[in-house]
Amino acid sequence: MAPKRTLADDLEDDFALDNDYVSGSEDVQEVVDAPEPVKATKKRTSETPAKADNLNKRTKTVATTDKPSGKGTTASKFTVPSEANDQADTWNKYMKKAHPGITDLELADKLMLPQHIYTTTPAPSDSYLEDLAKTAVSTGKSKNKVMHGAPQVLVICSSALRVIDLVKRLRPVSKRGVLKLFSRHIKISDQIKSLKTTAVDIAVGTPNRILKLLTEDALKVNRLRLVVIDCWQDDKMRVVIDMDDTRKDLFSIWQDVLLPASANPDYGFKFRLV
Repeated sequence: MAPKRTLADDLEDDFALDNDYVSGSEDVQEVVDAPEPVKATKKRTSETPAKADNLNKRTKTVATTDKPSGKGTTASKFTVPSEANDQADTWNKYMKKAHPGITDLELADKLMLPQHIYTTTPAPSDSYLEDLAKTAVSTGKSKNKVMHGAPQVLVICSSALRVIDLVKRLRPVSKRGVLKLFSRHIKISDQIKSLKTTAVDIAVGTPNRILKLLTEDALKVNRLRLVVIDCWQDDKMRVVIDMDDTRKDLFSIWQDVLLPASANPDYGFKFRLV
């Protein structure tokens, strides 16, 4: 039987969450599908040497064409460009890939432009995400006073496990709690109730849950200053902007919610791929 496919929001059924939607201190590892071993083919005594040679060639072909998974994969490393023009081009390239039937004319109104990109001078480091968040989180009074369910920083990443990792890193950035927005083990109705009463500076989530909360108007963008697209690669070398489970919802967030909101002069948020 083929191994069960792990979706972006999936966690184990016995995964425990506390009242703050955060796991315990134990590290959680993603399950990586291992390639099935190729069974040795027993040579029949009645076979001629030529047939046996052909059989060996077929067996070798199967063994060498199995695509390895996990850390041993030969897939190339995804490189995040640093310049605003290149970041916008990368986003638009993958957006078009996610909608193969879209024409250039239809795409023209949905493009991300260099002016949408947050420009930064510090070189990327191990604390790059935290440093970005610190520049966007303001402790002063904002003209957009409604803070319930209205983060200043929104981080979009590929899986629930990745959400939990980033939440731990970003907790010291703000005195307020960091919202965890993913589907597995957390009912959307509970999150909607929490967003209505919770003042928050930073939210981290998966594309599907973020899109639903934005559509329900539970997650608001009136205080948003920075949207971070986390381009971390998992053990299978997958990235959120190019995963079948995440990319359509990710680009819908841009096309249906954030792009129209960016035209509002009262809103001043920027994007950054990291």
